[in-house]
Amino acid sequence: MIPLLALKSFSYHMLLLYNSQIPRIKAHIALTNTGNSPSDKYTVLHIDDEEEQLFFAKTFLEESDPSLEIISVNSMDELLTSLDDDVDCIVADYVMPGVNGMEICRQIKKHHDTPFIMYTGRGSEVVAEAAFKSGVDDYVRKEVDPSHYQLLARRIKSHAESYRSKRDEHQYQTRLEGVRSKLYLFADAEDLDSVASTSLMILKDVMGYKNGSFMLIENGKITPVQSMGDIPRGSINFPDLSEGIFQRTLDNQWVLVVPLRMDEINGVLTFNQSQAFNHRDYPILEALSLLIAQAINRVKQVETISASEKQFRNIVENVQDVILLTTPEGAINYISPSAEVFHYAPESLLGKMWEELVSEEDLEKVASFYNDSLSGKKGKINEYRIKGGDGENYWVSHSWAPVIVDGTVKHVVSAVNDVTWRKKIENTLYTSLDELEKANKDLNDFTHIVSHDLKAPLMTIESFSDFLLEDYFDVLDETGQEYLDSIIKASTNMRALIDNLLTLSRVGRLDTEYTQVDMNRLLDEVKTELKPQIEMKQAVIMGENLGTIHTQRTWMKQVLMNLVGNGIKFNETNPPRVKICCEENSENYHFKVQDNGIGVPEDQMQHLFKLFQRLEHTQKYPGTGAGLSICKKIIESLGGEIWVESQEGYGSVFNFTIPVDPPQSPSYPSTAEPTRVEN
Repeated sequence: MIPLLALKSFSYHMLLLYNSQIPRIKAHIALTNTGNSPSDKYTVLHIDDEEEQLFFAKTFLEESDPSLEIISVNSMDELLTSLDDDVDCIVADYVMPGVNGMEICRQIKKHHDTPFIMYTGRGSEVVAEAAFKSGVDDYVRKEVDPSHYQLLARRIKSHAESYRSKRDEHQYQTRLEGVRSKLYLFADAEDLDSVASTSLMILKDVMGYKNGSFMLIENGKITPVQSMGDIPRGSINFPDLSEGIFQRTLDNQWVLVVPLRMDEINGVLTFNQSQAFNHRDYPILEALSLLIAQAINRVKQVETISASEKQFRNIVENVQDVILLTTPEGAINYISPSAEVFHYAPESLLGKMWEELVSEEDLEKVASFYNDSLSGKKGKINEYRIKGGDGENYWVSHSWAPVIVDGTVKHVVSAVNDVTWRKKIENTLYTSLDELEKANKDLNDFTHIVSHDLKAPLMTIESFSDFLLEDYFDVLDETGQEYLDSIIKASTNMRALIDNLLTLSRVGRLDTEYTQVDMNRLLDEVKTELKPQIEMKQAVIMGENLGTIHTQRTWMKQVLMNLVGNGIKFNETNPPRVKICCEENSENYHFKVQDNGIGVPEDQMQHLFKLFQRLEHTQKYPGTGAGLSICKKIIESLGGEIWVESQEGYGSVFNFTIPVDPPQSPSYPSTAEPTRVEN
């Protein structure tokens, strides 16, 4: 024990030093090339309501063990604000205003497993026992002798080392598994941009690196490819990259440099952040850098092979399907494996004359092949029949070009294309022509009935209603005016019903041609046509990665117009929001149209897709109740399904699927454009 007088004198001088150093207690460590990185020190949060105690503890603890970095706080709120995953230990006084150390420990342990040391001068065995029951990991008494700080420092470091070791091992295993789960992405990378984006994505998702760049190195030249986040403005001078991974400071940032190397270095990754990078991540980075370097080499090799293949494709650019090499007389010297389309093994045809395969009815057509090839001329026969190995006849088109050496025809290269499918379609079309004409006549008759026989009297009603409105409105009393208004509204609704019936009758009959449809562009067209409604209600329409699908463009536009239009119309939220997204699996494209509108009561769900069925809570909105029925018929005609997820007052999500492989359907030319159907 030191004398009390000496202790008081020492405390007085320490207090003077404390008062002069208060502004710098929480100063951040300046990062330099030679300074210790934050990750090399153990971060300790010390909470005490006495500033002197905080100062003395920080001073003596950091002097006793320089590997400790003490962060002083004097309130529970400040402790919770400072607590994060990088804190290695917590030291707390027992008695503080409004709260004690055990209560602090209980709150911390609910969400964190950070070691917690009770540090107090007012404790007892009873307090210590209660502290351990509350979850405290260690208990140290404050002593008058400053040497007890050495004991506290050893206790802190022991707990911090154990905790950091477990935390780092867990983080290492988590990151290692994260990298393993994403390695397959490198196999899918088709070019160097894909390798770069995949590398940066993995290191962001798994390692948590937010700022970085990917560069290639070829012939000593460094070429930037991609970057993410904020990159330091200063230039990075790379030393000998053969030394492996290293880090340094630049513009008050720590920069991590990861060379990408197999036999030689072909690239480099750089990452930057405000604190030093953890050296324990280096083994993962080294393994990942090797895989990235392998991916770079593979892509470069594929690009070289692709260039060679392109040269060969230029030689045979007019050849497709079965490639044939014959003598000028027609003896087969080579035939490509694609001859199997005619049910022949290629080797079984070697040495045979091509005319042996030609149907007898078409031998005269093929005579030009021999005449032109012998004379060194190119030629083509649009179609003739050959006998397949299965005994069936196949329609083919045939083009050829002689190979002339020293003025003599040595070989003839032929391209024989199977056009049987085309002939079958032509025959099917001819056979179905009468049925198609009859169906078109029936459809025209129906259209005439709807558009003329039903619309004609409706036009009369509308015309006379307009006359009454213009000429006799002031003569009518209030009741008469109401009756006239009801007639006009009813006739307008009747016209909408007739138009909707006409639209419904066209589904599956018109615009049945399947094409590649860019759904993002289609949504833009829908937004353009709905512009008045969107602007009137200041609606927000969002589409996310809708992709391109094989479907019927006209009817898909009709579906989007109805669903997006409904999301705007049946909506009291300011502003209305409609979000469209798409997910793809092996069988279907799954579209979701989500709005923040009025929703659908559960007891009315079953009536939602019925024709002309209007739900009770939508009566105040204009419409006929046909829109969702038309959507249902369109989606089902395309081989998909449609359903809704909704809760009254919380919006709706309309789901529909479109098959990846759509059902076969004949194509009919049409120029009809869809109109939004009021539901």
